[in-house]
Amino acid sequence: MNRIEIIKVNGLKIKTHPKVYIPAEDSELLCKNLKDVKNKTVLDIGTGSGIQALSAFKNGAKYVLGVDINPYAIKTAYDNLKSNFDIKITDKLNIRFIYGDLFNTIEKSKIKKFDVIIFNAPYLPTSEDEKLEKYLNYAFDGGLNGRIVLDRFINELPKYLKKGGAVKILQSSLTNEEKTISKLKTVGIIAEKIDIEKYPFEELQLISGTYAENRN
Repeated sequence: MNRIEIIKVNGLKIKTHPKVYIPAEDSELLCKNLKDVKNKTVLDIGTGSGIQALSAFKNGAKYVLGVDINPYAIKTAYDNLKSNFDIKITDKLNIRFIYGDLFNTIEKSKIKKFDVIIFNAPYLPTSEDEKLEKYLNYAFDGGLNGRIVLDRFINELPKYLKKGGAVKILQSSLTNEEKTISKLKTVGIIAEKIDIEKYPFEELQLISGTYAENRN
């Protein structure tokens, strides 16, 4: 798709952009399971069009921060915020979008640890020949095994998730759910697969975990 369109997802009007990931079945699966955020702080890594961040805001989150390495995504997310909520963009607004690579700009946020962290990971195993245009590629390219970005995310996750907090990761069966659950356990997060969407060549999987209260 090379043109800008308006689509509806989870009751929100989402403006698309040709250089930003367009919400699809994986986005909807994550949205469907993003109900337990009322009065919580939420971090949306890889926010894209802003669909997950906006859904969390709509569902009553106390503060929402969306992060993306794609500058076109940040502009698109703010456009979608303005088109769905009658609010003025100010420094005091409790939903914001910032440029960053995973967690590397969280220090600029007024909140450094979050109750809920969500990540629709770039999970497709991708060779050099399969790479897309630079900015759009960020949304799909998981490296040769589909895990290069996801594993970085998990390694850094405990620094930004509150004890007792929740993480929700959307991935594919191509990325190996057992590895994700096992790796989360090594950083103190007890996780399980809570929802799926099946397709002929893969299964979209929602992995949900809780950061153990007694983790040192």
